[in-house]
Amino acid sequence: MRPEGNAPTGSFGPPPIDAAFLGLADNVLGLDPLQEAKLVRVLCESRLIQRRTELIGWLQGDVRRMLPHQILVAAWGDFTRWNIKCDVVSAIPAVRSVPLGRCPAEEFIRNSYRRWVRGGKEPLLLDAAEAAPQALPCNCPLHLAISQMRSLLVHGVCDKLSGCDSLYLFLDSRSRAELYAQRGFVALTHLLVCQIDQAWRRVAAVQLDDLPAAQPAARTRPLSLSDREREILSRLARGSTNSDIAQALEISLFTVKNHLKRIFRKIGVTNRTQAAARYNDALVASERDVSTALASTSRS
Repeated sequence: MRPEGNAPTGSFGPPPIDAAFLGLADNVLGLDPLQEAKLVRVLCESRLIQRRTELIGWLQGDVRRMLPHQILVAAWGDFTRWNIKCDVVSAIPAVRSVPLGRCPAEEFIRNSYRRWVRGGKEPLLLDAAEAAPQALPCNCPLHLAISQMRSLLVHGVCDKLSGCDSLYLFLDSRSRAELYAQRGFVALTHLLVCQIDQAWRRVAAVQLDDLPAAQPAARTRPLSLSDREREILSRLARGSTNSDIAQALEISLFTVKNHLKRIFRKIGVTNRTQAAARYNDALVASERDVSTALASTSRS
């Protein structure tokens, strides 16, 4: 993650937004064993995502705890010609995708992309109050939510084959100093944004696939579950009882039992042991590739 130099004043406001943090070039993860285990699990789960509900559940779970954000704006396409698509995932009620051109969020994305490019396409941590557009006030839920955020993390992925980029804007109510104080924050940004981009592309590919055999195949996948079902199965695989799950998710035991019946039917098992084994087998199947990627990042 690198701060910009003395960039000219633009849509983002005056230069103070470019104030540097010491050690921003540090790419070492520096995680403790528990954090490393959680990271490997998060990366393994990313490889199983096939549906948007699964993507949202993954982003709102451990990903959000490792890379804090309350709003995630994704934009991808040809930024040079401004031929892009936009999507929003947020834990804030009422915040939804906003069509470009109808909200100042368009200029917010444009300015974030320009700043990211000027910074060498490295992770960029900014004060959201300085970065948000001041002109064209808007009362849409997205813009109102953005105005209440304190920090903005900008990073993306460049596709050199197509010449297109994917840009991800992570907005959070915590300050940038609080976020950067997290151990391994810079390296985690590099690693998780790459995984987020791959998962997002996979979901888009499934949605656009019109082959007749595509939908039945998706339905029969062992982990083609709703985000709630996925969370319950994950807790079950970690040894939680029905009572533990009900308490953690603030739902009744009856609701947990109904969810488990549907989960068992969808993944083709008859009991908790088989369900846990099926879930863990799916994660273990991809663990070797993810561990190799993690080791490579730790050495950088």
